This record gives sequence, C-alpha cells and structure tokens, in this order.
Amino acid sequence: MNDAPFLIDKNYTFFTPLDILSTLLGIAVLLIILYLRKRRNHQLDYYKYYIPAFSFKVLFVMANAIFYIVSYGAGGDSIGFWDGAVKLNHLFWENPFGYFEEIYRSDEGRTLYKNFNLITGYPDSHIYDESESFFISKIASFFTFFTFKGYILMSIIFAYISFNASWRLFELARSFKMHKDWHLALAIFFIPSLSFWCGGISKDTVVFVAICYFLHNLFIILSKEKKRKLKNWIYLLVCVFVIIQVRSFILVTLLVPLLFAYSARLAKKFENRNFERFTLRLFITTIGVSAIIIFFQTTVADEFLNEAAVINKDMTTNKTYGTKRYDLGITDYSPIGMVTAFPEVVIAGFYRPFIWEALSFSLILNGIESAVLMFFTFRFLLNSHILERIKRIRQHEFLVFAFFFALILAFFAGFTSILFGVLVRFKAPVLPFLVMILTAHYIEEQQVKKEKKLEDRG
Repeated sequence: MNDAPFLIDKNYTFFTPLDILSTLLGIAVLLIILYLRKRRNHQLDYYKYYIPAFSFKVLFVMANAIFYIVSYGAGGDSIGFWDGAVKLNHLFWENPFGYFEEIYRSDEGRTLYKNFNLITGYPDSHIYDESESFFISKIASFFTFFTFKGYILMSIIFAYISFNASWRLFELARSFKMHKDWHLALAIFFIPSLSFWCGGISKDTVVFVAICYFLHNLFIILSKEKKRKLKNWIYLLVCVFVIIQVRSFILVTLLVPLLFAYSARLAKKFENRNFERFTLRLFITTIGVSAIIIFFQTTVADEFLNEAAVINKDMTTNKTYGTKRYDLGITDYSPIGMVTAFPEVVIAGFYRPFIWEALSFSLILNGIESAVLMFFTFRFLLNSHILERIKRIRQHEFLVFAFFFALILAFFAGFTSILFGVLVRFKAPVLPFLVMILTAHYIEEQQVKKEKKLEDRG
C-alpha cells in the first residue's frame, strides 16, 4: 500500500452548466446514431426494441450515477474509477510518456505514484493499489478526452457500450429461434438491476460487456453457417484479456459451461446411438468436474476462499455495514464446505432478496425482480411438458451454456456477498441467462397449443 491514503477530491462538482449541457448533447447524439441505425434496419421487426432498450438503460445508468453522487457523498468505486481516469487525463497533458507508462505498467511497478504530482493530482489509493480497479480507470481515461471529463456523460458512454454488447447477445439468442422476442427483450434489456449495475462506470459493466462480446464472437466462430473471420478471433482474445484483468474467476464460469455446451453439440451426432451418447456425456462431465477440482487446488482458488471467509466474517460482525444481510450458516470454507452449501448458496444467488426481505426503498425493485423470477420458475416447473422442455434445453448448446453459466455465477455471487446490497450487484449478470432458460421453447409450445385447438375444432 502507499504511504499516503490519497482520497477522491471532495470539491468535484457534477452539475455545472457544462456538465448538464454536454450530457444532454451526448444523449441527443447517441439517440440520433441509434435512430439512423434503426432506419437502416427498418425491415427487421425486432428493432422496435432498439431505442426503448437504450432509453431504459440510460435511465437506470443516470439513476446509478446520481446514486453515487448523492448517497455516497461523491464517493464509492464508480466515482473512484472516474476520478482515476481524470487524473490520468491530467497526466497525459502534463507528461504524455508518463501517461502511457501508467497505461501499460504491470502490478510490480505500481506501488508508488511515480508519474503523478500535485498538478496532475493523485488517484485514490484504494483504486490505484488494486490493479483490477485501476484497469477500469485506464479504460475510462480514453473517454475523458471527448466527454469534458464529466462523470455523468462518461457514464452515458459506458451505458451505450453496454447496450451495444447487450444487443449482440440479444441477436445471438434470437438467432436460435427458441424465444418470443419480448421474452428475450425482457431478459436482456428490461431487468432494472442489470441496467443499474451493469451500465455505468464499474467493473460489473466492463465484465458484462466482455462476456456478451465473448459469446457473440465465439458462437460466430463455432457456427457452420457463418464465415469465420480473423476479427472474431481478435475480439475473442481481447474479451479474454479484459476478463483476466478485471475478474479472472469469471473465466471459470465461462469455460466450464462451454465444455458442457460443446458436449451437447457432440451428442447430437449420436442422437440415435444411446451408448455412444451416454459415454460422451460421461466423459465430458468427468472432464468438467475434474477441471473444477483442479481449480480449487490452485492459488487463485485459495485466494478466493480466503477472501470469501474474511468478507463473510467481516460483514457478519461489523455493524457499520447495516442490517440488510443474509446468513447462510457457512463455517467451512474448504472445497467440501462449498459443495455442501451449494444448493442454498445458488438459491440465494438466483432469488434473494425475497420480496419480504426487500421492504426498503433501496431493495424493493430487487424484491419485485425476485418475485417475477420465482413466478417464471414455478411456471417452468409446473408445466405439463416440463420433461420435454428439459430435454430440449439439454440438446441445445446455447441453453446448456446459459444454465451452467447462471448456476456457477450465482454460486459465486451468493457465496461471497452476505450483504443484500452487494448480492444484487454481483448477481445482476446471472439474471438474463436465468430468464432465457425459464422462457426457452415458448414458441414451440404455443405452436403445439394452436395445432391442438385446430384439431379440436376440426
């Protein structure tokens, strides 16, 4: 750690005439760009969600920005990331070589404010000392050159990038023709907590964007119908690099589900050969379980378990965190302890806070979201064709990926959070994949019902 805990400048102003004017102008320019893009694709019916989805995202991102300004007193990690970006901007004009040195510098050389001074200002030590956090500041610093260093306008830029990534995921999921468009739109665009936490200047936004583009480019590469291009491989590697820099454990939540998804694809080749199909799935499952076991024997897993134990203990005993928390009763933070707690932790990652646990202004929307998710879940489980639906899900690689990705990420979120305020943030990327699982194959079921009605009338 650094000797002096430099804090975020409390004299920042966020609602100057320049801030307000530039933000409104930025939103107008982005809406014009989106409108022109929609006009070019007017023949595609699903583009009716294009501008409403972006507007919904911007609304909640602005609410997120104001939340950090007002509730945290111009503090919190989001403003800390932006503050670091502003200091990097100052450094560029003061010492361009120092700026690029900071951009490309690795962990080893970043314990001292080598290139910063009183003229440039010093990034907050809590952001600067953590490479994952300062990486967000590095990304944000590129946008300071055309956003007048405005926090809200930069948040809107991040929202636009996040929206474009979400649209890629929407088009990918839609290409499989397993959902009604409004179900996909609900899952990917219109979940409040997803837009609130994965839209502004944050690690969550950067990771979610990387996940969306990773999946988009990966399935293009794997598709037999589309031509593979070098740019798709480049985008894929960039996404992997970003994930490693920000939250390396997310790679586990991506690679293990992809392994099971690939097994679903291979199993189609042996659809009428039960023994070969069973052997293949057993082999892939063994590899997947072995990969998880090997992961928990690495130093990365040890750091994760130790950090989880510290966070759990701190948040349980420290009264400064408030009372909005949950207790899973976990005392064993070994791999065996994690497996034992798996069902309860996953339920927390999917559905908590329950509606009766969220009777406060800050959590009520999350409680409503959980209630809606539980409705979709019961609707899925009580469906008379549930076995057929599960069979179809198992046969499609994208849905297999979505299921295991949501399962593993929900476990990580539920296991490490303890505070409801932290949980709703960490589990936000889980929600679109969970909703897509619960609403899959709705089109086919509706078609079956229509055909049955026609037969009855006949």
